[in-house]
Amino acid sequence: MLHRRRGDGTTVLAVVALLFALCGQNEAASNPRYIAMGNLQTVIHGETLFSTDIGEDRQTTGFLWCQVREGTIHYKPTWARFVRIRDSKQFIADIGQDNKAYLHFGKSKAEAAGKYRCEVKVPDSSIITGNMFAYSHPVVKNNESWPLKRSEVEPSTAVGPAVYASLESTARIPCPIIGYPEPQIVWFKDNIPLEIEGRVSFDKVNGVLSIEQITEEDGGRYRCKGTNQYPTVIDGPESFFEVNLDQELKIGDGYGWMLPLAIILIILILLFIIIFTCQRCAKYKADQYNVAERERALHNDQVPLKNSV
Repeated sequence: MLHRRRGDGTTVLAVVALLFALCGQNEAASNPRYIAMGNLQTVIHGETLFSTDIGEDRQTTGFLWCQVREGTIHYKPTWARFVRIRDSKQFIADIGQDNKAYLHFGKSKAEAAGKYRCEVKVPDSSIITGNMFAYSHPVVKNNESWPLKRSEVEPSTAVGPAVYASLESTARIPCPIIGYPEPQIVWFKDNIPLEIEGRVSFDKVNGVLSIEQITEEDGGRYRCKGTNQYPTVIDGPESFFEVNLDQELKIGDGYGWMLPLAIILIILILLFIIIFTCQRCAKYKADQYNVAERERALHNDQVPLKNSV
């Protein structure tokens, strides 16, 4: 049984009646007369090239819904929730007037993407479950302390701040690309594929490229490319998505900018000392002149100067 309707935004989602994997808390949960229905997937629309954690102008994403049917009867859930498989985070479902359990994503970030399990309790206390998916193309996760900018040449490329490393140390270049399905990561140095071996390793969990025993030759422009693919329409062909992150590795301590700043500060301090000294000298000379005038006035029996003692 197949129903199609217009989904949220620009994506056409097929709403499919499926026989999900049945499981539960008691024997009634395995009763084959129950059929779980749902829209199976939605697509996170909220972000484009990199994460918008620092903004609130994300687009609105749609929702996932599920429902339990017995024959022609659509049960109104007595309780329902969605569980994100990746981190086991639970979301209590909204029960609609149409007897469907909804998970609304709203202005979600790409971090909300992943595999979800819908759990619905029916009148006999059976728990009917089924898997659903919230897809997201790859995006670079950033925050206020790690600003990114869009490449002026390649729309699908973000540019990060330079990474500094001193000779013979270990350089760590971040690549926090997220999405669902989990993006495949490939590294390049100066547009040449980088071999992950020997001194070079990549921590997929934390998304960090490490280069040990840094030499001058290790300096250059590094790019991590993240790709994934998924159908934007149920039972449709998979679409391919890609995002790149460029960062320059500079060999040095990263504090070269402090020398010119120190020189400027020293010049300002010297100017302040000179101006202060000149003002003190001028005041001293003026005081000496006033004392001499008062003494001449007293010795000549003239009218004392104002404020004279």
